[in-house]
Amino acid sequence: MSEVATADTDQGFFSLLRWRREVGRDEAKNVAVILVDHQGRWGGVKAAPISAVSQRLREQGILDQIVHGLAERFEGTKKPTLGMLREWQGTMQNSLYLTEPRPTAVSEPVAVLDALYRAYVRPRGGGGSRFAKGRVLDRVISAIRSAGSEVRRGEYYKDFLFDAVVSEHARPTVVDTLSFASQAKTFSRAEYEAGHFLYARERVDSPGIVVVQEPLEDSPESALASFNRVGRWFKDAAVPVVSADHLDRLQEVLSSGT
Repeated sequence: MSEVATADTDQGFFSLLRWRREVGRDEAKNVAVILVDHQGRWGGVKAAPISAVSQRLREQGILDQIVHGLAERFEGTKKPTLGMLREWQGTMQNSLYLTEPRPTAVSEPVAVLDALYRAYVRPRGGGGSRFAKGRVLDRVISAIRSAGSEVRRGEYYKDFLFDAVVSEHARPTVVDTLSFASQAKTFSRAEYEAGHFLYARERVDSPGIVVVQEPLEDSPESALASFNRVGRWFKDAAVPVVSADHLDRLQEVLSSGT
């Protein structure tokens, strides 16, 4: 991509948001790319799926909060400028940090942002199976925010860590995600997570929702057995279950305040 603007293009600048678990080690992953111009006329943020950056739920929550906060800064008419990008770079120097802004010619901001994402950020292999728990949680967070609700990923609520906490009502709704769509021989981990969620939900005395990726046609019998088992637990506890293939129902359940 050319770094010199022409008569038919504008001058843009981009930085990479990077994550390193240990500050002292030179091992980092690109989380997102940020594109701006001098005046704040256009720009945006495009991030990798959070689950592709870290598999640790609490780390996912921290990353998601930062990325979502940056993205919100671009929602207004007046967008962040190069000066603001440099200010952010000066304040983010630890586990999450921004690279030095680099110039690039911009004829169409959205197309350039997409190209920069593909070149620097997009995970190899697409970030893993779309049926994995982390990817399901990515989609759940996106669906909740698209419907206009406030949600925090990997959030502690009353001493318990939940996949997500939705704060739309007087009592927050806690959310759990499970996936049985794999070739694993055992699904004891998913059963443990389901049991922990039910225990934690009872202790925090809040409404709860579970989003489940159901077994696939070629999933082993153990997947179906575990899926049916935890399904009975949720039914007995009167916790609504939403299929990961039908996230359009999620906001309806949330709105009911169940």
